[in-house]
Amino acid sequence: MEIIPEIKACFEAKDGIIDSIDNYFADDIRIEDTGENTIITGFSECKIWLQKKSQQYKIETKIVGIITDTNGIIKVSVLVSGSFSPNSFPFDYYFTINNGKIKNVKIVYTGE
Repeated sequence: MEIIPEIKACFEAKDGIIDSIDNYFADDIRIEDTGENTIITGFSECKIWLQKKSQQYKIETKIVGIITDTNGIIKVSVLVSGSFSPNSFPFDYYFTINNGKIKNVKIVYTGE
């Protein structure tokens, strides 16, 4: 499974390598976390949010599938584990990328 650098950097940041996003997030990036009912906008705010989450939960992300729809939205299915539980939880991440930068990310919990 081929993972493009923009998406790889996003998941590295979630796993604690925060500076990996520096070249791949748009200045006006928007992240919507539907599970937390949270929207974060702007590069600096998104970077701070990712850093807090990675430190708080010691997150590890395993990518299990990637597909691109006809509109160019990239859906990445993942299993997330961390300090919050011994189990992993399934999520789908929907990425919009423009000119080599992630513009939008929507995070959707897909478990029951």
